[in-house]
Formats: sequence, C-alpha cells, structure tokens
Amino acid sequence: MTIVLHRFPLSHFSEKARAALDFKGLEYRIEEHKPGPEQLAIYRLSGQRKLPVIEHDGAVVADSTEIALYLERTFPERRRLLPDDPEQRREVLALEARLDDTLGKYAPFCLLRRGLREEHYLDALGAAMGPFAHAGLGALAAVLPLAEARIGAVERWLDAAERAVRTTLAELCARLEGSAYLVGDAPSLADVAAVALAYPLKFPPSKHLFKPELAGTSVRSIAEDPALARFFDFRDRFYRDHLQ
Repeated sequence: MTIVLHRFPLSHFSEKARAALDFKGLEYRIEEHKPGPEQLAIYRLSGQRKLPVIEHDGAVVADSTEIALYLERTFPERRRLLPDDPEQRREVLALEARLDDTLGKYAPFCLLRRGLREEHYLDALGAAMGPFAHAGLGALAAVLPLAEARIGAVERWLDAAERAVRTTLAELCARLEGSAYLVGDAPSLADVAAVALAYPLKFPPSKHLFKPELAGTSVRSIAEDPALARFFDFRDRFYRDHLQ
C-alpha cells in the first residue's frame, strides 16, 4: 500500500517526515492541507489536529519523529535512519530531539522576521495556506515592525530566537568539519532532521516544494552568512544525493 503523507505545505516538520520517506526510498503520495477548517478532517483521522500524519496499511501515525521511527521499524530492509551501534544510535536520537527543540521551534520566526516583509514571500506563503491565512499573514507583516519598535520584549524574543538558530547551525557546522555527516560516517535521522527543519531558512531544490519557483529563496541574513556556509552547502548536497 502506498503511504499517504498529510502535510501543511509550509511545515518544516512535515518536510522532515517527507524527507524520511524519501531517505528510505519509499513510495508515497502527498495530501496537502491548509490550517483552519481542514484540520477537522485531520482530527477525525488521527485524534489530533497537527501535521504531519501518515497513513499506511491501516496504521495512522502522527508526529515527524514517530513517523520516522515507524518507518524504521516497518521497513528495516531499506536504508537505515538509525545506526546499529547503540552509542551512535543514542547520539542520533539525542541530536534529533535537540534539533526539534531549536530549529523546529525557532526557524519559522526567522522567516517571519526577515522574510515575511518581502512581498513575494507573503504572496507565496498565502497561496500555500489559503485566503484566511493570507489575510492573517498580511496583518502580521504590517504589525510586526511596529511591535518590534514599540514592544522591546518582542524584539528581544525574536533576537533570542535568531540566536538559538545561529547557535544550532554553528554547532552543526562544527560537526561537519571533521565528518561527512552529523553523527559518524553514514547519514542518519539526525541529518534528515537538520536539513528538513532548516526548510524555513532556505527552501530546498525539491520537486515536492509547494511553490517550485521558491527553490533557493532564503532568509539571506542566515543562509548567506559565510560562518554558516558549511551547513547550507551540506544541506544542498544532502537533498541532491539522498532526497527528492
């Protein structure tokens, strides 16, 4: 049975689940959803409203990490997301969890702050999310500069979010200085998580990108920072070599 991936087009966690499917070399079909009323169908399917969710052979699995682990258990003969060595396996899972907590949490705010003010971003994001979300994004784009100027706490929080992203990417660059991959000499779930969760920072050259013309478009202050170039070069190679 072909796997069905339910995703929000802009969701980097959805991209993480899709990347895991690609990495394992599995056949899948994507069902696009938009925030709002469509989430009721997701609730009926999975008992919760968040995406990604996959359907496979009667199983319904939510959460990008749980999806990756399900794929690893169900298709052990395919390319492995987790190493056999117990110590490396623990390191991969620990790094993947930290990436969820840093890039997963903060990368979208970098997109909002740096990219949403550019009209082509707003139009593309709105097209992906639907008219109601488009209107909301437009209002946020108009209000955010004023909020930053008048509410110091907002500016400080956004600064902290960007620092967290930069710190995480700098750590990944350091890991890649001495190794082809983030943990050991073979690609793993840690690499899949890292490259996919950076989705809001630089849209990947993927045939599954919701707006193909956005491939390569980035939050330039981060994606074109020479200090972080090692990671983004790795990210582009990983998509080329291991993903679609």
